[in-house]
Order: sequence, then structure tokens, then C-alpha cells
Amino acid sequence: MTFLYPSSLFLLFAIAIPIAIHLLNRFNVKNVEFSTIRFLKSLENNAIKKIKFKKFILLLLRLGIITSLVLMLARPVTKGFMPGWISAELESRLLLVIDNSSSMSGKVNTQTLLDIVKKTAKDLSQIFSENTTVNIVQTCPPKILYSGKVTDSSIPLIIDQINQTVKYDNIWTLVDSLTKTIQATEPIKECIILSDFQNNTFPDNRLSDDWKFYLLNAGKINNNLSINNLEVVSRIKVPDQLLKLKTSIKNNGNIKITNSPINLFFDENRVGQVISEFDKGSNKEFVFQAYPDKKGVLTGSIKLPNDDYLMDNIWYMTVPILDKINCLMIGSSDEEIEMFKLIVDAIDPDKQLIDFDSKKLPVVNRLFVDEIDILIIHNPEAFTESAFDELDIYLQEGGGLIWFSGGMEIDPAYNKYFSNFNFPNAMNLIESESGLFNLNLPDIEDHFLSDISVRKLKNELPEFYRYIKHSYNNKHNVHLELNNGDPLLLDFNRGNGKIFYFTSLMNLTWSDIPLRGIMVPLIYKLLILGGTDEINTAPVIIGDVKWITLGRNEVRNRWEVKSPSGEMTLVVPDFSKESLKIINTNELGIYEIYQDGNYYSAFSTYLHSNEIIHKQVTKNEISAVLSDEMYRWINLDNNFNNVFNETRQGKSLWKIFLLIAFVLFLLETWIGRPILKNIKN
Repeated sequence: MTFLYPSSLFLLFAIAIPIAIHLLNRFNVKNVEFSTIRFLKSLENNAIKKIKFKKFILLLLRLGIITSLVLMLARPVTKGFMPGWISAELESRLLLVIDNSSSMSGKVNTQTLLDIVKKTAKDLSQIFSENTTVNIVQTCPPKILYSGKVTDSSIPLIIDQINQTVKYDNIWTLVDSLTKTIQATEPIKECIILSDFQNNTFPDNRLSDDWKFYLLNAGKINNNLSINNLEVVSRIKVPDQLLKLKTSIKNNGNIKITNSPINLFFDENRVGQVISEFDKGSNKEFVFQAYPDKKGVLTGSIKLPNDDYLMDNIWYMTVPILDKINCLMIGSSDEEIEMFKLIVDAIDPDKQLIDFDSKKLPVVNRLFVDEIDILIIHNPEAFTESAFDELDIYLQEGGGLIWFSGGMEIDPAYNKYFSNFNFPNAMNLIESESGLFNLNLPDIEDHFLSDISVRKLKNELPEFYRYIKHSYNNKHNVHLELNNGDPLLLDFNRGNGKIFYFTSLMNLTWSDIPLRGIMVPLIYKLLILGGTDEINTAPVIIGDVKWITLGRNEVRNRWEVKSPSGEMTLVVPDFSKESLKIINTNELGIYEIYQDGNYYSAFSTYLHSNEIIHKQVTKNEISAVLSDEMYRWINLDNNFNNVFNETRQGKSLWKIFLLIAFVLFLLETWIGRPILKNIKN
């Protein structure tokens, strides 16, 4: 037991008053003349002893009354998280952290979680004593809103000005940073975190043990169906081919949801719908297929009906649908160039999709890649340093490359260039001699050749007579292998560019692939994948920086960004990186990029996984950063103030001592009452 006002205990000296009166009464003796003391002596063993015992009981009762009243004034409490006398009389520091991330827009009984914690925060400012210095902090963006005495009348206004955001927080990292950087010299340091505690990303180290932490839980949302992700499964994205999308939906609430429509929209047009029901905690995946309704950047979304948390009911997407591919092929002979012309003519006989150009350059000293989407290099005999520099710039800006290795890569003179480009390491030429090498199909279901248009794929697999043996690392994705396990087709990145790398050539002296039905659809797929600009349209998490890659001739244009709410913002390009750096991505939806007033590209934003409602952090998870002695978990309810006070300082006992004093007073009155019979006698 501790006391909120221990200074009142000095009043216990008042118990000396009844003791002094009792002792003085023993010396205050009156002389009365009696004819004989024979009868008084007969009373000594009964009546006098009874009177002395009664006086002693009355003394104890009076001492008990005074003691109980003094203890009542000292405000006794049971042992709480903080010693009561410390928080009442010593200076203290309070760190008040208010979560205003996206998940706090969820509703409980028509009130948002943020409104609930803001009301609680204002109440808390009235609980602490005038000796408390408070720092009020919001999580999105992290900002100290106020530093000063807790009695400042402006604190409720400051708390009311905290706005709801759709951004994500790193609340534990923020608290860890604040408790280490705030210069708190007060002997008592307390941190109150008001949140729904969805974030289970903890710092590597434990939080400062100089602080006491109160985790105030804003509540749990009951009716919530959420979209966990949206993935474009189709690799080839052209207008005349179905676009396949996969999404995952989960019931994160506490009730069963029936007959819930899940809608797919392209722009503002609904192109797909599924009706389903979800048990509590159930998760389902759905696959939609629809034809893109336009070329260029296709915008769309998956939408769910409204519930208690709206932010995870919609997931936006931006998908690049090919309009035109500018393709350049560089070969070392006329026969190679003619073969690729035949392939392109078979892919696009009407020349609506591919603008094909070719150059015969046995020694590549220049690339001519201005305005080129994808570059094909087949069996170069030599490469100059200036050509490597030009190729590097082209790839860094997002160009696509299909490279066919014919042996030049083995030359040690080129090792430093290929190493810088992260090419696989060419070792030696392998020839089959009297045999041949077969192409193996990957064991996985969704392999590189699974979606190409070829009947009886196994019958169209080519045979190889020679290839360049390569070693590769974990940055290389191997798509096709020969039957001896050596790679045939890999892909990897260089800057923003994508490289597809063949270890064999496309001619009959190396393989029979030109005679196989697989050749045309395979090259078609590589042209689509290499020529599609998925860098600029790739989504970003709300609040993250988005980079838009520009061409060298585009950086001097006027660039604007239109937010989902329609606000236009002028953006100055980063000339050194030839890119746009878009910082303000604080809205959920589609951002559009305009070049000199004309539509250029678009990208979408999506919620951070921590802001999609799921189970709250558990005690075991919190133990990673806080020991049991360092924190208390409190749920917000109608009786919160009393619960918080009792948790912090212990349960108040003053009423009990008042009751004890009242009972003792009644006993003292009853025992000390005059007895009429004795008075008459």
C-alpha cells in the first residue's frame, strides 16, 4: 500500500492528544471523605477493573478514529504500476503517442478508432499532476506536436487537430527513437501509446527500461472484409489477349459475411464479379479474366462492399498494355538478320505491333538505340568500349535486351564489361559431337513456356548441337535448361532494364530451333516482356517515393502529377538520374503523369500490409521489446479513467478508511455512552 499525499501522515501526531488526556485523567484525582473504605475495597476486583478496561477500549477506539481519518486524508492506494507518492509529488515526463495511421479510420459503434483515442488523450491530460511535462506525438507523419506542461489549456485543441491519414506507421521504432532522444531529466518517465496495435514490426533492440509503458488498445473492428493483395498473373499484356488477375480476400472481422460481391473494374467499367461468403477468419483467392479495353496504361481496381474499415475495400492497379514496340536487331550476317525479319513478319504481319529495324554490325561500335524499346544482339564478333557505355545507358533507362551468346563472351578482354553488366560468366564452348542436347521442360506448373500458343509443346522442343557453358549466380533467373542441367535461357536486370540471355544461337549450326514451332511464340513472348515498361507503372506503398524513368530527350519537358483527389503538382526532373522523383504519394488511388499537358503514364498506391486489419499484437510478440515489468495493457471502455488510475497508482482505499473511522466512531459513542442506572445509583 502506498499514499498519494504522504505529507498528510504528519497528522498522525494527533493520536498523542487522546493518549495525553487519558494519562492526565489518571493524575486528576479528587479527595472525597468516606466514613470507611471497606466497601471501596470490595469494588476493587470487579467494578473498578471494569471501568479501567472500558477507558482503555475507548482510548484504542479514539486512536483508531484519528488514525483512519489521517490515512484517509493521505489517499492510500494499493500498489500500482507507479508508486503513488512519486507521481503525485515529483516531477515526471509523459510521452503521449497517438496512432493516426490508416487502420485507425476503422469504426467501432459508429466512432472511428482515431476519434476514440483522441477523446481518451484529452481525458488523460486532466489526470496527471501539474508537475508533469508532456510530449504529444502523432505517428503519420512522425511529429512532436507539443512539448510543455500538461496543464496547458491548448492541449485539447492540439489533439483535435491530429488528422486521419491512409499512411502506415512504424510505431515501435518511433517510440524506441523518442525514448532515446527526448532529453527527459525527470525522475519519472511514462509513455502512453494509443493505437489498435496492428503493427508487429519491432526494432532489433528492447525499448528503454527507464520508461514505463501503457498500451491503450483503441478496440477491434467487428465487420471487416479486406483485400490482401492483387497480382497480374499474365506476363503478356496486349489488347487481344485475356488479362488474368489474382486477388486474395480475407474476413478479418468477428462475424460471418454472406453474399458479398467482389467486383473487377477496368477504368470505371465493371468487367467481372463474384458473389461469395466468408466465415470468420476465412481467406479465399479469386482469379478474374478480362480483355483490356485500350492500349497504353490500363487503370483498374478490385472493390468490396463498404464495412467498418473502408481503406482495405479497394485495391487499385495500373497495367501497361503494349501499343507499339520499337525493335532493333543487330546481327553479324545477312542470314541472321533475314531470319529475324521472318520471325517478326510471322508475329506481326500487318506491322501493327512491332516496328522492326536491323543493322549488320559484326563489330559493334554503336547501337543507335534512341527511341528503341527492345534491342536484339545476335552473335557479335566484337564490342567496343563506347558501345558498352551506350548499352549501359540504354539499360539503365529501362530498355530491354535479348542477347544471343556465340562465343565472344569467353574472351578475357570483355570480362570487366560483362561483369559490370552482371552477365553470367561464359566459360567454354560445348559441342555435342555425335550426340545432341535436349531442352527440358521445368517441373513447375507455371513455367516460362506454359502460356505460349503451341500444340503438343513437347513435340516442338528443340535440340541443340552446341552452346556456351556459363556459370551463374542467385541474381540470374534460369527459365530453360538443357538435359545436362546447364542453362539455356536466363533473365536478369541491369538498372531499370531487363535482359534475356541465350547461351546458344538461333541458327541451324547450333540447334534446330528455327525449324520448331516454338520459335515464333517464344520470340513473341520475349519481345512483349522486354518491350513492356513496367517500371513506371509499378505500384508503390502509400507514402513511399516513386521514381518515373524518362528518356534523355524528355527531362527538359514540363512535368505534372495529378493525385487521386485531382490536385495537380508541378515536378522538376532529377537531371542527373533522368527521372521524376514523386514524394507526395499520400493518397490511395491512381496518380497520373503529364508531359507538357499530355498524358504520359500512371501508377497506383496501395496500403502497407500493417494497415490491413489482422490480429493485434500478442503478449509474446510484445515481450520482444518490453518485459512484463515495463508495460501494462489497458482496453479503452466507459470506465477507462478509473481503470487507468487504478492500474497506474493502484486502487484507492480512502473510502475504506472513512468507513472504518465511521464504524469506530459508532462503537466509541456506544461504549462511552452514560448509563442512567449507574448515574441514579
